Amino acid sequence: MKHKSLQKFKRFLLLTAHCSLLTVVNACTPVISPEFLKAVDRTITFEQVLKNPYPYKGTAVLLGGTILKTINMPDKTLIEVIQQPLNKRNMPTNPEASKGRFIILLKEFKDPAIYSPGRLITIAGEIVGSETKPLGETNYHYPLISPKELYLWKPSEGPSIHIGISVGTTF
Repeated sequence: MKHKSLQKFKRFLLLTAHCSLLTVVNACTPVISPEFLKAVDRTITFEQVLKNPYPYKGTAVLLGGTILKTINMPDKTLIEVIQQPLNKRNMPTNPEASKGRFIILLKEFKDPAIYSPGRLITIAGEIVGSETKPLGETNYHYPLISPKELYLWKPSEGPSIHIGISVGTTF
C-alpha cells in the first residue's frame, strides 16, 4: 500500500514539474514575431522620434506603454499611449520613466471598451509622421505609428511567476 502511495506522489510531482515548466516557457514566448523584431532599428531612441519623427519615417520601431484613450473616427482609430520602457518580454514597465506620448494609427475599428485607458500595449510598427494636438495649455507633437503587430496585455499578465506544490489526502 505504501508503495502505491509513493508512486502516486512521484507521478503528482512529475506532473507538477511539467506544468510548471510549460508555464515558464509560455511566459517567455515573445509577443511580437521574431521576424518583425529583426527589422526593428534598436539604435533609434523614443526621444529622437519624439523630437522629430520625419527623418525616421518608414523605420520599424518597437514601442509600448499605457493606453490613455482610444478615439474612433469614420475611417480610422487613434490610440493615444504614454510611452514606457519595455522589459525582456517587451512588456511596458516603469511608467515613471516615460519619455512622452505617441499615437497608434489603425485603419480599422478598435473597441474603446477593450482598448481602454490603463491597459498596457506593445506595438511593432512603422513611423508614419506626426500629429499636433492640444495637451493641456500647449500643443503636443505626437509621433504616429502604423502597427504591423500589436499586443494588448491582459490585466492578469505580469512579470511574476508562482510555483507551488501541495499535498492532500482523501478520506
